[in-house]
Amino acid sequence: MQCLYRSDYGPPDPSFDPAAGNGQLLRGFQSQAGALSKAQNRGQLEAMERKLRKGEPILWCDQGYGWVYQPAIAGSFEIVVPFMIVLWILLRILPQARGAFARGRWRRGAAARWAAR
Repeated sequence: MQCLYRSDYGPPDPSFDPAAGNGQLLRGFQSQAGALSKAQNRGQLEAMERKLRKGEPILWCDQGYGWVYQPAIAGSFEIVVPFMIVLWILLRILPQARGAFARGRWRRGAAARWAAR
């Protein structure tokens, strides 16, 4: 999913109205007229229509944050976050388990010496 940036399509045009002329600009996209009516100029409207033709959602991003929505980045977050959680759990539990194991080994050695008497 790629973001659209409002600044890529020029400045807002105060005289632009997508629904003007009996909605001629929205022809073929009447079911999405609500979303398309938020276009601020013709370039934005055409970009939104291209997204809808591809079956993609219209997503507007702030300049500089579009990289977060790229599939490779989103997928890496899905991998890294669980890995970090597992790593945190291991670092929290391993020292305690190692200490318990060491105490258990000592006790077994003591029990063997006591049984040998």
